[in-house]
Amino acid sequence: MSKNKVIQFITLLFFVSCMNSTKEKTAENVTTEKQNNIELGKKNCNFSEFVRMFTEDSVFQKEHVKFPLEVFLLGADYEDEDSVLFVKETEWRFVNFKDSIIDGIKYIYQVDAVNCTVTKLGYDTGINIDYYFCKSGKQWQLIKIEDWSN
Repeated sequence: MSKNKVIQFITLLFFVSCMNSTKEKTAENVTTEKQNNIELGKKNCNFSEFVRMFTEDSVFQKEHVKFPLEVFLLGADYEDEDSVLFVKETEWRFVNFKDSIIDGIKYIYQVDAVNCTVTKLGYDTGINIDYYFCKSGKQWQLIKIEDWSN
């Protein structure tokens, strides 16, 4: 794995984003979304609300990440191999899923409540990172990150 790819991944962990799901709600999507509701405290919570809380509270976020977290990194070019690394709890950096502009690059986050994923896209940059969540009991956990950036 190239040093540049590792630096890019660490930088990406610092900057993250938000809930602009463009997917239309069909009857099937609404049913799946209802199945994905969980109870947080005494409040029934859908995936989009969970992502909002995941973004706003660093303690809540860390409690909802399955460590060691698997991270897939696409090879930087055709000669580099794809790689997988595992992030330990002590290495975790807060991720903010809110649209933002950092160093002149516009980052957009799309929340897919049906598939329980968040996708980070860098406008005109080739940045494309998927964050996968799954239900564990009555709560979601971030279980994997796949960086498809080129």
